[in-house]
Amino acid sequence: MKTNHKYGFTLVELLVVIAIIAILSSIVLSSLSAAKQKGLYARAQTDLSQLRNAMMLYRLDKGELPPLGGNCSACTNPPDSTWTAVIDALVGGNYLADRIDKDPWGNFYGYSDNDCNSGSSGPSYLFTSGRDRVSWTDDDYLVSVTQSCGN
Repeated sequence: MKTNHKYGFTLVELLVVIAIIAILSSIVLSSLSAAKQKGLYARAQTDLSQLRNAMMLYRLDKGELPPLGGNCSACTNPPDSTWTAVIDALVGGNYLADRIDKDPWGNFYGYSDNDCNSGSSGPSYLFTSGRDRVSWTDDDYLVSVTQSCGN
């Protein structure tokens, strides 16, 4: 008696395997996206730390935070290209080796100069608008440059 054995997979079995592979790959891709965002925030934190250090050195030499003068033309909300005046002062004075104009998401870094030269005495800080590109939302990151006038 002759038996007829067919070897291989059915179409349903192949579709199930493809569906499982698709589900696993979507899980892996979503976790990679989260890791990428963490990396971008880490870079923003490093940038802001470098900027803060450069600004403090500038302040030690010049007596005030950049840019020099009684008002801060670079302190706009939302941040825009006027921020480059601060970077120009830091790079031109050799306080910063390379330009750091924008955050990892392509936004200009934000700056609030409330130091003594600006006529107020509150904290001065640097910030990034984060992934959503909107200031003062949950994904922003802020670093204090000075706590108050004279600090």
